[in-house]
Amino acid sequence: MDAVSYEFYRDTYHGELTQAAFEHARVFAEAYVDDITMGRIPDELEESVALRIRLAVCAVADLYDLTSSRTGIAAETNDGISVTYESGTGRSEERAFYNTAAVYLAQTGLLYRGVC
Repeated sequence: MDAVSYEFYRDTYHGELTQAAFEHARVFAEAYVDDITMGRIPDELEESVALRIRLAVCAVADLYDLTSSRTGIAAETNDGISVTYESGTGRSEERAFYNTAAVYLAQTGLLYRGVC
């Protein structure tokens, strides 16, 4: 899979992360997309599928940046000084990553888990 450039992220996807934040998140996003497609992204792709893959990487990078910048506090009250912490990466967060990528990859056949 070709790396998604910051220019594509900014100009085509219209993302708002800084270049440094995007480059950090892109590493995870590309690995994640490769993982959920079971490494089946071929080197030669038709342009419509390549576009969907790049958009999926951008969307996952945005979500990764959003979830990694959390403080870990789920709820906090001031008067009673009560703090509730997030339980960490759970199934719902994993599902959010998959659903985000699936918006772009669903019609490509790359998410199919059966035998081809």
